[in-house]
Amino acid sequence: MRWVFLLLALFLPALAQGSPPPDLSPEVFRIARELRCPVCQGESAAESNSGVAVEMRRIIAEMLKEGKTEEEIKAFFVERYGDWILYAPPRRGVTLWVWVLPVLGLILLGLGLFAYFRPKPLPKELLEEAERRLKEPPR
Repeated sequence: MRWVFLLLALFLPALAQGSPPPDLSPEVFRIARELRCPVCQGESAAESNSGVAVEMRRIIAEMLKEGKTEEEIKAFFVERYGDWILYAPPRRGVTLWVWVLPVLGLILLGLGLFAYFRPKPLPKELLEEAERRLKEPPR
């Protein structure tokens, strides 16, 4: 019986984290997942519990109630914080290189590996010497 209580104590917090709080709609968290938390490193505004992230979620909820679209909400935060706030930066200007350079690097790596492992033709002298030795009788 103790094992059941122990398992419940371990797994109930994990189950509770899966859904958003009841006071905010799932759409608020869907939009907040696409925005970085300005304070926390590597967390979205939906994951973070910092005061700034809580305020961002509240602003998103208010803007949704006002009838603003997802693009308008993101534009508001980009205007306030810059393109950095978006987890997927726009593919234009300087950030275009963020999307293009890895692809170019992979292409160059592939070409380099192909050139390195490509069979190289043997010099004509070596081929003639090999043919001559094959035609000679063994000693």
